[in-house]
Amino acid sequence: MRQRSVSAIGVVVVGLVPALLGGIVFPIAFTIIALLAFREVLPLLKLERREFQIIGSACIVLAGILAWRYPDGRYLPLVMGISVLLPLAYIVFDRAGTPDRRDWTTAVGATLYLVLPTFAAIAIRGMDGTVDQSWFRTFSNAMPGNDHASEGLGWFLMALLITWMSDTAAYLVGKSIGRTKLIPRVSPNKTVEGALGGVIAAGITAVVCVVGFGLDMHPLTAVIFGIGIGIVGILGDLSESVLKRRAGVKDSSNLIPGHGGMLDRIDALIFILVAVWALLPVFQ
Repeated sequence: MRQRSVSAIGVVVVGLVPALLGGIVFPIAFTIIALLAFREVLPLLKLERREFQIIGSACIVLAGILAWRYPDGRYLPLVMGISVLLPLAYIVFDRAGTPDRRDWTTAVGATLYLVLPTFAAIAIRGMDGTVDQSWFRTFSNAMPGNDHASEGLGWFLMALLITWMSDTAAYLVGKSIGRTKLIPRVSPNKTVEGALGGVIAAGITAVVCVVGFGLDMHPLTAVIFGIGIGIVGILGDLSESVLKRRAGVKDSSNLIPGHGGMLDRIDALIFILVAVWALLPVFQ
């Protein structure tokens, strides 16, 4: 238990501190996190050829650079196109092996699984705008990066807090009153009651963040937004459970003592980041 607690603090520091610092620190840190998670995804999919790892890693780095330089998303189609075509080109021109379209689709899926969240996370953090709460503007501008992206910091912290709070609430509610299994063939420990607790916590967290940070969204809209994001987080968690179950492993790796791998820590967050980035223009 002590080891798990120490590891949990480490995970929080690694994820939160770069987000607060902003500037170039956050894009570098999140890209590294995504690269570590990508290395764990490939063995789960039984796709361990080094060439696919190189191609996917290059696409993740490219996504991080373009999202940092152009957070408006203008180059996202280019990144996605490259992520689809490079694995195909490798298979077509690989003289040593037999072309297999299943390898291509699996490699593309694994690459986009981390490319999209990398782009979304860095684009969200880099959103240029101010917030209504003066304390949060002052706090954001006091950070060493001082990139005047207080709105971006607010939305990213919302995504982070929704992930943590909904996961914590789901665990506590499920452990105390959980009776009905959610999807036992995928994740036998998750319950319907726990999922509902997590979704409600996500809605509450969203409205607290909107009001507390002064973000541009009506509080009632924030509740709906948060509930939707919470549901997406559950899907992200279950998606990784499917990968691990098919691979016959408990954790994606042993990278973090007491916590498993990097992917185990960000499985819900990567889905939530993409959803936040995609849905913000709609809900605002």
